[in-house]
Formats: sequence, C-alpha cells, structure tokens
Amino acid sequence: MSKLRPALTVLLLAFTSAILLAQGVEFDVVSIRRHTPNDFSGSMRTLPDGTFTMTGISIDSIISNASPTETRDVDGLPAWAKSDPYDLTAKPPPNSTREQIREMWRAMFADRMKLVAHVEEREQNTFALVLDRSDGRLGPNLKPSTLDCAPRGPGTSRPPLPPPRPTSPNDYKNTCGGLYAGGFIVTGWTTMARFVRSLGGLAGGEVVDRTGLTGAYAVELRFAEPRSGAAPDAIGAPDDAPEFLTALREQLGLKLVPQRSKVPVLVIDHVERPTEN
Repeated sequence: MSKLRPALTVLLLAFTSAILLAQGVEFDVVSIRRHTPNDFSGSMRTLPDGTFTMTGISIDSIISNASPTETRDVDGLPAWAKSDPYDLTAKPPPNSTREQIREMWRAMFADRMKLVAHVEEREQNTFALVLDRSDGRLGPNLKPSTLDCAPRGPGTSRPPLPPPRPTSPNDYKNTCGGLYAGGFIVTGWTTMARFVRSLGGLAGGEVVDRTGLTGAYAVELRFAEPRSGAAPDAIGAPDDAPEFLTALREQLGLKLVPQRSKVPVLVIDHVERPTEN
C-alpha cells in the first residue's frame, strides 16, 4: 500500500505559465546565453527598476524563483543545471509587484526551460544565523549601509551600481549590486533577510535570520570555498582565506546554530536546457 507524502503541494508550472502568458504576466525582456569564460564572472544583481542580471552563474542558483512559495532547496536537477554557467537578464514591466515578478519567473522557466515541478515539505538540517558576541558587537566587515538602494520609480536618480564589467570584488563595495561567488560575498547594501538567502549552500541547509538586526548593511566576507563533497566545517582554506564558519565569526561577528526544521523543497519533475537568445 502506498503512503501519502505529508504536506505535499503540487504545482504544474508548465500549465500555470500558459495561464499567466495568456494574461500578459511576463517579463518585458528575457535574454539567456551560455557564459563565455574569458572575463570576470560570478555575479547577480537587481537594478532599481527591477531588472535582474546574472553573469556566469548556473541555473540552480535561480531556479527556486519558479517556486510558488519561498524555497531554497531544490531536488532533481540534472548535472548541467548545476555546472554550466549562464548569463541572464530579466526585465519586468514598470511598477511590477513582487508577486507579479514571481509569476513572471514561473512563466519564464516553463516557457524557456519546459519546467514542471512541485513543492514538498521535508524535515532537514537547518541553521539559525545569530550574533556571535553576547554584547552584540558586530565584526569589522558588517556595517550599517550608507546607501539608499530602495526601488525607485522611473525618472528618479539611480543609486550606485557596479561597473558594467567588474574586474574585482572591490568593485561591489559601496554599491547596490552584490557579488555572491568565488569565495566572496560583497555588497554595499543588503538586509539580513536577503543575506541569509545567500548562505544556504555554504551552510549545508536553509538559514533563518535570528540576528535581530534591522535596516540595511554593507557586507564584505572573504572565505575559502568548500571542496566538492566537503562539509562546511571541513574546508581546507587556501592561501590566507579562512574557512566559511571562521570568516563569518571573525569578519561579520555572526555564527550559525544547527537545528532541525520542516522546510519546503522544490522538486524538479522535468527541465530542459534553456532556449538561448
């Protein structure tokens, strides 16, 4: 006798996208191309008008945008989706809401990658991000941001962004863009709610903000990337880069506390390589 999977929410994204496209809920511009590995790569940013750009990043880093609920973990992806780097630009219509943009992502994935998926709740190892020091003092590389990076309407001045072709992590300091790859997390503006979403792969599980920090922060984190198959606490740091957990405590004054929680997981039933343009 088969067992029912608990808390199973099924979403046929291909069917959903057909409805959304019929209603005109789609990006104004979508460009997807395989990355040419001859320049600085590994960046993602969202411009003030809502345009998302990705350079030299694999599809698994963004596919959770296709989920109808907030998810970090994805199961069932083919190898190419985890290894092949792509450049992607997705520009929504002006004044699109957050939910409308999520619908656009679902429509884009179903249209350009024939994605069909569903969401399941599974008990997993998770982590709480908390302050490391009892006196609440932060590390030297976590400071209140002096930038105003809130979304702005058309015709208003834009906050600072990285140059069109960044050449080093320093190009992301004091800007509203962010570098989240290559052993670096560098941005001039982020909230803790946004920051924890970049830590899941490094921690080995979903990370929840329990710091109590409000407002926006400038972050500069440098660490040794984990070797393939290595646990976060078994990283061999090359050169002078500390392993991730040490860097988190020394540079930002934060730490991860393990816990067990039920979390939503996006399960991939079918996906194809994106059609390029």
